[in-house]
Amino acid sequence: MITAIGAFDGFHKGHQALLNRARTIAAGARRAWGAVTFAQHPDKLLSPQKEFKVLYTKRERRILERFFSIPQVREIEFSPRFANMSPAEFLDFISGEFRVSGIVVGEGFRFGKDRSGTTDYLSDECPERRWPLGVVPAVNDTLGKPISSTSIREAVSEGNTRYAWESQGHPYFCAGTVVHGNERGRTIGFPTANIETVPEKVGARRGSYAAMVFVNGHWRAGAANIGLNPTFDDVGGTRFEVFLLDFEGDIYGSEIAVFLLEHIRDERRFGSVEELKAQISQNVAEVRKIAERSLRREHVLWEKLRETLIRES
Repeated sequence: MITAIGAFDGFHKGHQALLNRARTIAAGARRAWGAVTFAQHPDKLLSPQKEFKVLYTKRERRILERFFSIPQVREIEFSPRFANMSPAEFLDFISGEFRVSGIVVGEGFRFGKDRSGTTDYLSDECPERRWPLGVVPAVNDTLGKPISSTSIREAVSEGNTRYAWESQGHPYFCAGTVVHGNERGRTIGFPTANIETVPEKVGARRGSYAAMVFVNGHWRAGAANIGLNPTFDDVGGTRFEVFLLDFEGDIYGSEIAVFLLEHIRDERRFGSVEELKAQISQNVAEVRKIAERSLRREHVLWEKLRETLIRES
C-alpha cells in the first residue's frame, strides 16, 4: 500500500496534498493506497502538561475519510514503546503491520525516537526498500503561512470560521446526538436542539453562529449558540445548541451534524427575556440570508457533504 503518513486531525488542504500524491503514485505503480495515522494524537502523550484539544472526534474523522474518498485508513496506537522506536524500526513496523510499500510525507515530517527520522533519512532508506517516496511541500494560506491543524484550532477558538473553511475546504463542524436540555427555548418560541459534545474537542468561540445542519437526510439553516446562556442563572457548563429554521419534529436521540458558517455575535447577558427574543429574531433573519447564499454558491460542496453523511448514517 502506498500510504500518506501523518497525525491527520481532520484533513486540511496540506493533508489533502499528501493524499493526492499518494493516490497518484499508487495509480502509476498499480498499487492500493491509503493513510496511516494515530488512534490518539501524539501530542497528548508527548506533551501531557499541555491541555490538548482535537479538531475532530473519531466519529467526525470517519465522516471526513469518506468525504475525501480515502480507501484505507490504518491507525497506530501511539504509546511510550512506539515513541521509542528508531526510524528503521518504525518503517519495519508499518511494513509488517500494514503492508506499506511506499510512503508520502510532508516536507517537515519527523519520526522515530527523539524525532531523529527526517525526509533526508527517508530519501536514503526508501530506495533500499524499493519504496516510492513522495515529499510534499507545505500548503500555504492566503497570508503565505503554512496551513496546520494548530492554526485551524486557533481560528476555531477565536470564532474565525472563514479561515477554518478556507484551510479545510469545508466548514468546521460538530456531529453528535441531540440530548435534552432545559427546554427553555421552547417556552420563548425558539426550540433548540442541544448537541452532546466531548471535552477533548476544541470549542468554538462562545456566541451565535449561522450554521447549516444535516438532519433527517436534509440540510436546514440553523441559528447556533455556543455558551453559558448568561441571561439565565441556572445553566451549568457550556452548551452547544441550534435552532432549526422552518423545522418541526422531535429529534431527541438523533444524530445531527452542525457546520458553522459565520460568527454573528459574541455571547452577552440581556436585561430581559423580551430583549433576548428580539435579538434571536434578528439572528434568525441573518442566518437565513447567510445560509441561502451559501447553498446557492457552494451547492456542489453541500451536495457532496449530504451524500457523505447519508452513507455514514
